[in-house]
Amino acid sequence: MESYANGAKFDCLLFDMDDTLYPLSLGINLACRKNIQDYMLNKLQIEESLVPKMCLDLYKEYGTTMAGLKLMGYDFDYDEFHASVHGKLPYEKLKPDPVLRNLLLSMPQRKIIFTNSDEAHAATVLEKMGLEGCFEGIICFETLNQKNSGDKRVLCKPSLESMEAVVEIAKLDPKKTVFFDDSPRNIASGKAAGFHTVIGRELGARARGGRGAGEHPQHQGG
Repeated sequence: MESYANGAKFDCLLFDMDDTLYPLSLGINLACRKNIQDYMLNKLQIEESLVPKMCLDLYKEYGTTMAGLKLMGYDFDYDEFHASVHGKLPYEKLKPDPVLRNLLLSMPQRKIIFTNSDEAHAATVLEKMGLEGCFEGIICFETLNQKNSGDKRVLCKPSLESMEAVVEIAKLDPKKTVFFDDSPRNIASGKAAGFHTVIGRELGARARGGRGAGEHPQHQGG
C-alpha cells in the first residue's frame, strides 16, 4: 500500500471496509450472514429450509442479500434490517490497529471508505479499530440510496452504477484513484469504472510487514 502513497499520479485511495481493513478470520462476515438468515426466518417468515440458499443466491445475484429481498417484493425497513444484522455482531473481536492508522495518516492522498454497509456499522468498525479521523468520508448504504427511498432497487457494489455514483459524489478522477477491495467482482466493476485496483484482504497485516490473504495488485491502465 505504501507504493501508492508515494505515487504522484494518484490523488485518492478508495477503500472497502469489511474483510479488507481487518481479517476475514475474525468471523465478522459469518456472524453477519447468520444474522441476515435469522432476519429472513424470523422477520420475513421465509421457510427455514429455503433461507441459506436464498441468502447466498441473492447475494451473488444482486450484490447484497437485502437488495435481492427488496426486488423480490419483501417489505421491510432498511434501518430495522441493518440494526438486526449489525446490532449483534461480535465487534469486540476488532482491535485498535495503530500501525495501519499511522500508515493511513502518513499518506497525502484523499482517503475514502466505500462500503455496502450502513453508516452506523462503518462508524463502529472504524472506532473499534482506532481509525477515526483517517478517512475524509464514508460512502455507504445511506449515501447511495438516500434519493431512492421509494425505489425497491438498492444501489450497491458490484454494480457499475454504484462505482459511477461514487465518482460523482466524491468528485473523483478514476484515472487518479486506487480502489482496494477483497471481492473480485467489485474489483472488476472498479476496473470498468476506470479505477486502478488492488484486490486483497487484511491491509492492516500488510501495513505490519505481512501480506494480506490472497492479495495481489491488479492495475488499471498501468
